Amino acid sequence: MLINVGMRPASFPVLFILTLFVLNGCAKAPRSMMGAAGSVPPSSEAYGLYHTVVRGETLYRISKKYNVDMGELMRANHLYSPNALASDQKLYIPGAAVPPPFQPAYRAAVPQNIRDLVGPRNSSSDWRTLTVHHSATTQGSARLFDRDHHRRRMGGLFYHFVIGNGTNTGDGEIEVGWRWKKQVKASRPNDIQICLVGNFDKEYVSKAQFNGLADLMGVLKEQYSIPLSAIRKHGDIRGKHTNCPGKHFPFDRLMARLANDSR
Repeated sequence: MLINVGMRPASFPVLFILTLFVLNGCAKAPRSMMGAAGSVPPSSEAYGLYHTVVRGETLYRISKKYNVDMGELMRANHLYSPNALASDQKLYIPGAAVPPPFQPAYRAAVPQNIRDLVGPRNSSSDWRTLTVHHSATTQGSARLFDRDHHRRRMGGLFYHFVIGNGTNTGDGEIEVGWRWKKQVKASRPNDIQICLVGNFDKEYVSKAQFNGLADLMGVLKEQYSIPLSAIRKHGDIRGKHTNCPGKHFPFDRLMARLANDSR
């Protein structure tokens, strides 16, 4: 190591310490030596990013998504429990260079006998219309919607049927709500409410969801003699200022499928 003996004495300790850092393989100076602005951040900050927690995500899933140790995530974000996550929370991901898109763990649908799910025709019920909704969420299930609708004082799950998108239930999986089991209306008398999980203003209906919906509607239409003209989107109802079930929902294709199946 060469030292310029002509330099000011006050500079020598700093140069000596920096030289030790280089000799010991340390590429960065300690933060205390970088000034108030901290112009050279630690390596974990230099190559990290922030992730916004989506409802239903777990710390374990996030750690796998970014290939970062879960303990490192907890330390970087001062978390004392892996369960202490909330929707829209910002998490710092040390060492991640590019944020991958949110990809829920999709579940394949289990084959279902729709006639068994619907049950025999209830002679005391007078169902006359079928209305299609979307949840306007990226994930969900009958159980989750029921909890949310209870909080909103809607009497529990609003819909008679929920069709999953592979996040919390299988892709295209049909769940039967309590209103159908008890044969009670949701908000409009004689109207069967069916909700597909997803936001079809931003995404498209999966093949399994579409087939599940068409098959379910076919059975209901047949059992209760519901005409094609009485099948509608939520946004078609007078006074409803909404485009539910979303601009990408293939309503014309659905009607063509039902018309063809009726022949």
